[in-house]
Amino acid sequence: MSYTKRLLERERQLGRPVRVGIVGAGQMGSGLIAQVERAKGMTVSVVADIDVQRGVGAYNRAGRQDVTVVTDLADVPALVEAGKAVVINNGLDMPHLPVDVVLEVSGVPEIAAQIALASLFAKKDVALMTVEADITVGRFLTAVAESGQSVYTICRGDEPVEALKLVEYAEDLGLTVVSAGKGKNNPNRPYDVPADVEAEALAKGMNPRMLCEFTDGTKTQLEMAALSNATGFPIEKHGMHGPVASVADLATKLIPKADGGILETNGPVVDYVVEGDVAPGVFVVIKSESDVVTHELDYLKLGKGPYYTLFRPYHLASVEAQLSIAEAVLDRRASFQTRYWTTEVTAVTKTALKAGTKLEGLGGNHFRGWAVPAAEATEAGYVAIALAAGSVLKNDVPKDHTITFADIELDETRPLVAMRRLQDSLVARGIL
Repeated sequence: MSYTKRLLERERQLGRPVRVGIVGAGQMGSGLIAQVERAKGMTVSVVADIDVQRGVGAYNRAGRQDVTVVTDLADVPALVEAGKAVVINNGLDMPHLPVDVVLEVSGVPEIAAQIALASLFAKKDVALMTVEADITVGRFLTAVAESGQSVYTICRGDEPVEALKLVEYAEDLGLTVVSAGKGKNNPNRPYDVPADVEAEALAKGMNPRMLCEFTDGTKTQLEMAALSNATGFPIEKHGMHGPVASVADLATKLIPKADGGILETNGPVVDYVVEGDVAPGVFVVIKSESDVVTHELDYLKLGKGPYYTLFRPYHLASVEAQLSIAEAVLDRRASFQTRYWTTEVTAVTKTALKAGTKLEGLGGNHFRGWAVPAAEATEAGYVAIALAAGSVLKNDVPKDHTITFADIELDETRPLVAMRRLQDSLVARGIL
């Protein structure tokens, strides 16, 4: 039975739809609000945004005019019970409100991690769109959810999740996964700064720093590290191969060198490709280990074995996110979680920087993301990229330098830092 039918049956039984609280009403959040409001069996009960009028506008664009901006949280339960749309100005209040699922889409790792943890402590289900937070403390958040009654998940619609679904599909068919990944949507310009993309960003209605996070490669490094940590598949080299490839090339390029490809191992590995026609899709390269299955796949025109490509030519971002809400509420299951600590995304300087510099966040002027094996990052003392943001350099560092804990003054009072310290300790002791 489809999620829609099951959600409607749930609504019939309980007398109300799934109540969703959304934190963040920017470009992505606004799309989520509109999409959830169109879904049957669920509704956006509360929106939190520091700019309450942005929340009101997002509701209005979704067709809701019955919007109340609330300053006294004591008023919220009655409004939600009456089916009204509520806007508040502080996402950290969301876990205390009568919603079933907290959907976080702030895009700020520091805020996202705090909201996720607070929501899990409040026994709410949590769906994250901010993959940067999961990259930093996702193993910890997964463990907290598993120890209680809640579901913690990254939302459907982004490339890591949709690539994972292809991996699961291949494994369910008994096929051997060799590589998995995505096509990169944007040019790969690792030294881009916000000023370089400002005109393009304004034309697209984007924040220049958000676009810069794409063009300098950080977003791809983060997304593929997330896929690595969900599957346990490693990356084969720092930053991955990232070859030029079209869909037709995948099954001949992202395979072992012994069979004419570029991989040093037999896989499975996580990687990405540029140019070609793969973006905005995701892929899995598989190998048939059976002559009978190879013959069948050749006959079915999947390609010329033993290597084949499973390809999804799109990912629908906020349009698909509601699937994770349904999966969490109805099946008590996550669409995507960090299950391993395989790959870390470090911060590599875009230019030489002086001691005393307060490091900007992702997509800024100071550093880009670069994926490395997690064990190597730990041994070398590399700082996770979200922790580097907002820290102050203690010494001069050159261009293309991977920032270490020895390079920075890290504010240990930051909740994200505290969560990561605890996660690192539990991972080191084999508890996570």
